[in-house]
Amino acid sequence: MSPGYFFYVVGPSGAGKDSLMDGARQRLPSEAFVFARRVITRPPGKPGEDYDSCTVEQFEQRETQGEFLITWHAHDLAYGLPKSLLDAQQAGKHIIANGSRAVAAQLKGLVPNLVFIEVTAPVDVLAKRIAQRGRETEEEIRQRLSRQVSELPSDIRTYRIQNDQSLEIGIERFVAVILHVTGLSEHTNRTHQKKISGHSLSRSEISEALERINSGELSPAQINAFLIECCNQLGDEELSAIAQARCELMPRIQWPTPMVVDKHSLGGTPGSRVTMIVIPIVAAHGLLIPKTSSRAITSAAGTADAMEVLARVDLDRDRVRQVTLATNGCIAWNGRLNHSVLDDAMNAITRPLGLDTRRWSVASILSKKYCAGATHVVIDIPYSPTGKVQSAEQATELGQLFERVGAGLGLTIKAFATPGHLPIGRGLGPGLEARDVMMTLASDPQAPADLLEKALFFAGQILAFDPALGTYQAGRERAEELLQSGQALERLNRIIDLQGRQQPIDWSKVQRASVKSREAGVICGINGQVISGIARQAGAPIDKAAGVYLQVGVGDEVRPGDVLFDIYASDDANLQKALAMATERHGFDIEPV
Repeated sequence: MSPGYFFYVVGPSGAGKDSLMDGARQRLPSEAFVFARRVITRPPGKPGEDYDSCTVEQFEQRETQGEFLITWHAHDLAYGLPKSLLDAQQAGKHIIANGSRAVAAQLKGLVPNLVFIEVTAPVDVLAKRIAQRGRETEEEIRQRLSRQVSELPSDIRTYRIQNDQSLEIGIERFVAVILHVTGLSEHTNRTHQKKISGHSLSRSEISEALERINSGELSPAQINAFLIECCNQLGDEELSAIAQARCELMPRIQWPTPMVVDKHSLGGTPGSRVTMIVIPIVAAHGLLIPKTSSRAITSAAGTADAMEVLARVDLDRDRVRQVTLATNGCIAWNGRLNHSVLDDAMNAITRPLGLDTRRWSVASILSKKYCAGATHVVIDIPYSPTGKVQSAEQATELGQLFERVGAGLGLTIKAFATPGHLPIGRGLGPGLEARDVMMTLASDPQAPADLLEKALFFAGQILAFDPALGTYQAGRERAEELLQSGQALERLNRIIDLQGRQQPIDWSKVQRASVKSREAGVICGINGQVISGIARQAGAPIDKAAGVYLQVGVGDEVRPGDVLFDIYASDDANLQKALAMATERHGFDIEPV
């Protein structure tokens, strides 16, 4: 019989080695695995791992008699792994032992099939976990964490596990490594284990993994561990494979024209209801543009929230098709069309865990466009220091990735990096953003100029796909014509009627409070996150009438008492909370003149 593997687990105090091993012990079959029980010169009953206690004299005697495979000293204690582990390994068992990296090199010549597993976590996490044990003072913890550690031998197979999330996710990562190395599997779930253990997946493996997630076969911890690894490490080939696999998970809507266009924004810019202006312009020109949009996750409104002020957005596939064929366009919520278990799971962990989902989003967005039947798509990638994309360089690089992956799906993609550090439009909140849209389509002189300009830019880029126009300039001129003639507004009203017109908001019944400047100067900046937070405190996006309406913008001069913005809310308690938040911090940078 071939010997099993010997997993030697190392890592700093507080990394959670014992917790991960305890979790793995519950998951791994006892007939195949042996969890080493260490001998320690520590009195019995101390919290932490389960160990064999002995005195210093007993330990030295057992060491002299050759009972230990390896021994080491740390923190005034002696540790030993019993030599009997070798017998179990030779019998085909896989050994999992918690040890010291200081003696890791000595194991190379003592045990066959040696594998190192290094468990680690950020320093602040380590300090917190050690303190919770209650065994050391703050100074002792500081000294422990500042000690230099020896490197593991480079010629031994080594896996590093970041145990910085929940215990369940840490256990998933730990178990995945062990099962991947041994070739064993839980419920034939080898593809997930392979990815979680740090390996790239093939095209077929990715398809299998996504099918298992969508079918509900995996636990939330298994799904989360898999998705986290997809955010941490996802090569271009894997990314393209994920996009292709997602396209296969749902049927594609078929349209009667060879060109179907779409527009998407990565979001993050407060206001910016550009899409609701672009769709009727493009539809009025004659191109098919079935638009499915999301609701707000962290902002004051998403496109679906704002459109829902005007019309029903919970359309099924057949209704989307009917509206689009009748008007050339629609603006529907994607939750009934191409949202998936994958999206729900990723949305649930992205913000709490601070995940960078930009590369994952490329596959997610493009697969949705493909399944909606689009052939030509324009992507808006806003960038700002506090946004999803922090710089123009990052936005450009991400745009190029969109274009490459899209080409692999047979899509024509044009991506544009746009500044996203300031709100676009004046309204933040579903009703107020919808009001901006209708003013812009009506060519109202009071309509926000920045919203109009960005809408015309993207409408021009989309219309340039039409061979009859061919250039951005021709597309831009056509967009302006459709807007100024009223054809775009008429087209949106047709779309609204077919989707199901909603009862308009009675603004006379909505409560309002003004936030005024306390100083004189020129507005040099507006913090969109702060303003969005105030709008959400007022009740947006659930309360469609709630939000913030900006009365001044960057470059405007204000005096004490001038209104910076108005807060709207249907509920007085929410209005007062939002007003208190705005009083503490209104988000406007005012430079004295």
